[in-house]
Formats: sequence, C-alpha cells, structure tokens
Amino acid sequence: MAFKTNKVKVDLCSYPPYLFLAPKKFGKTTFWYKLVKEVWGSNEKGLLISFGNEEGYHSLDGIQVEVAKEWNAEYDEETELRGFIQIVDDIVENNKEYGLKGICLDTFDTLVDVATKEVFKQHKKEKGTVCKSLNDAFSGYGRGKARLLELIDTQIERLRDIGLAVFILCHIKNKEKTDLMSGEKYEMITNNLSDDIYGHVADAAQMVMVGALDREINNGKIINESRVVYLRGNSTIDAGGRFTNIPEKIELSPKAFIEAFEIAVKNSLENSDDKQIEKMKKEEIKAREKTVEIAIKKDKEKQTNNEDDRITYVQVIVNSFPNASDEVKANAKKILAEAGFKKFTDTEIPIDVLKQIVETLE
Repeated sequence: MAFKTNKVKVDLCSYPPYLFLAPKKFGKTTFWYKLVKEVWGSNEKGLLISFGNEEGYHSLDGIQVEVAKEWNAEYDEETELRGFIQIVDDIVENNKEYGLKGICLDTFDTLVDVATKEVFKQHKKEKGTVCKSLNDAFSGYGRGKARLLELIDTQIERLRDIGLAVFILCHIKNKEKTDLMSGEKYEMITNNLSDDIYGHVADAAQMVMVGALDREINNGKIINESRVVYLRGNSTIDAGGRFTNIPEKIELSPKAFIEAFEIAVKNSLENSDDKQIEKMKKEEIKAREKTVEIAIKKDKEKQTNNEDDRITYVQVIVNSFPNASDEVKANAKKILAEAGFKKFTDTEIPIDVLKQIVETLE
C-alpha cells in the first residue's frame, strides 16, 4: 500500500478556519468586508453571519449579512430571522446558485452565547429540568461543554466541507498566564473565552491572527500609533499558524494579509514560481469542485438518514406502546415527559430520546 504524499495548498479556501482576534471597535468586521473585495472582487462572494446582538456591520455599505440570534429556528416572517443551522442548510444546499467563496462568523464570543442557549434548550427537552450553567447541563462532568463543542464543530465542518474559506472573529483581553519552566506569572493578549472552549477551535485553526495597537511612547506620551495584525506569537501575543515562513506582523489591511499568505505559501513549496502557483491554484479549485459535490451528497444523506431514523422510531413506538405492560408504558411516558413533550409524534423530540423510548418498549 502506497502512502499519501502531502502537497502544500496555495488557495485561501484550502486552509480554513482562520481566527482573527482583536479589541472591540478595532476593525475586525471591516477587515472582512474589505477582504472579500480584495480576494474575490465582489461583496456577493462573501457572507457575514452576525450572532446575537453583535451587529458590527451597519456602516458597511453593500456587505452581505445574515443575523443568527438563535441556533435552531425556522424563518420568522415578522423578524425576517432564522437560526444558524437554517442559514448553513441554505448555504450547503444552494451555494451553486449563490457562489459564495467565504464565510465570516462574527463573533466567536457571541456564537458561543447562542450555542450555549441551545445546549440549555436541549437539556430541558431531554432532561425536563432547567440548568443554570454549562457545568450543570446533562448531569455535569463536562457533558454540557462537550455538547456545545459538538454543535459548533458540526456547523463549521459543514461550511468547510463545501470549500468555503471560514473566518472567525473574536474579542480579546489580557490574561494572566504561568510560565511552565519558571512558574512565574505574566500577561498575554489572547481570547476572552474559557481556554477549553477557545482552545478546541483555535487548535484546529490554520492561522490565529491578533490585532493590536503598536504605540511609540516617549516620556509617557504617545508619539505614534498604528493598527497591526500579528501572524506569529511572542511572549505577550497569543498568535500563530501552520506556516513557519510568515511575517511576525503586518499592517491592518486585507492586501497586506494576502501578500503575507502568498509569501508563506511560496516559502513552503520546495520549488515554485508565480506561474506554477497560479496553475496549482486553478487545479485546487477544480479538484475542490468534485469534493464539494461529494460533501453536499453526504450532507443530504445524513439529513435524510436522521429523518428516516426519526420516522422508524416513531413507528416502532406507535406500534409497540399499545401492547406494552403498564409499567413499561409508565416508563416510556416518564422519558417523554422529562424531555418536555406530551406526544410521541411531536416532531421536535430529539432522536436520542426517541431511541431511549424504543429501548424501553423492547
């Protein structure tokens, strides 16, 4: 059996996700807005998904945007809003028509907030109780955070699988860290989420970029100030990526980012020139079209299988329940009630609850 040989990719869509951390009002959303035009030439090639009450897009003329205040919610004609899952469903099913090249999630912080509310909602449906925190969800022991990360991973993976460049914006703050060698405390500019939740996504990211203000200070007065983006980390900046030959920092501009990306790609190739890289990019895009078709097909099959499983479980319950003993019936009703439902045919019942009822009736 022959082993696979890795080939360095050269197209921006081949390396998602990208994390961009920066302070509030730094220009993260504007960076995405300008990046879409810089890379793909049109606002229609990119989509900003704004979570919760983030809404940092109002001053950006022509930007394509969807607002996701809930994780899972059908389209509401009155508010003209729908859930994140429904937005992703639409993109996966119809991107041949839309022609999107990139997606930006604004921001990771508010995405986590919306996903956390969904975990609480699922906990109430499945357990019949109200939980006050992720640590309480699904009987604790990290199960709440595990469900949260599963929700996030699933949707980001669906976007990645159809060949989109996925950018995730995130706020930052100073955090106290401990040096492993000396045990000394020090400050680092990093994310403002818990390390386990942030680290799960950051570890999978191809690039973690950190925006900061570079200041020249003399005798306590700011002489000069500029906005920069760190592409490689140091003792105070929590940045980094898969590329080794990339500038430590660049000015805050999509053009500077693309130039740095292309330099890093070129330096990662053993032998390359501009013509060869352009040829490789075209081959990547063509090859990605095939993998996207496969991904869409698998996504449809998964959704169909889930619905088929639901129908099968409901049929088993409806057929088996009348002939079950009073004790078994009582147990099945208890499971249903604890999940927050009154009828076995309710289309909102989670599949794992239906499965548990079926197992009780067998």
